[in-house]
Amino acid sequence: MVQRSGRSRKTLLERESELAAVDEALGELTGLRSDGAEPDGRPRGALLAVAGRPGIGKTTLLTEVRRRAAARGCTVLAARGGDQEQRVAFHVARQLLQPQFAGAGEADLRAQLGSWYDIVGPALGLCAPTDGAPPDPQGLRDGLDWVLTHLVVLRAPMVLVLDDAHWADPESLGWLAAFAPRAEELPLLVVVAYRPDELPDHAEAFRALPGRAG
Repeated sequence: MVQRSGRSRKTLLERESELAAVDEALGELTGLRSDGAEPDGRPRGALLAVAGRPGIGKTTLLTEVRRRAAARGCTVLAARGGDQEQRVAFHVARQLLQPQFAGAGEADLRAQLGSWYDIVGPALGLCAPTDGAPPDPQGLRDGLDWVLTHLVVLRAPMVLVLDDAHWADPESLGWLAAFAPRAEELPLLVVVAYRPDELPDHAEAFRALPGRAG
């Protein structure tokens, strides 16, 4: 990948096919194609996976995805896996979802999260646990599914961008691997970037995502 500096941003060169795929997916998501044509049906979500070795420009490409999504009026959720944070449960989920509730008081959080407040709130660092017992793992994943789906419906169209997914914590990675195929049923575009050779053993479900999600 070659980058050329401009006045306000970098221009991506030799990435025409990737950017065309991004524009097509954003067009399907927003209901308006890049050529300005009229919507041809309800908005449709998708999954885009960017896989490759270090240094080929995955992060730069995802930055451009975020820019183009914001320019089309999409709500953008973004997170990045970190080598030092892999052992912090739901670290990536917190990066994605916490900012959407920034500044909300307890009453507002309870109203927004409903019956999932006591389960999802502590996992996302939005409130303290009510007792010392850990939540049921499946119940927590169900709660995160509900929260993300609720946000998508309220703030559509939405683009979820995860960089360095190979360094994501196991809990977040497992949750996203299970949720991502549902993107096609929602006004949600999921874009992930990772190094295939560095995906951990617990990420088999994530590794199979591009095939399962088309």
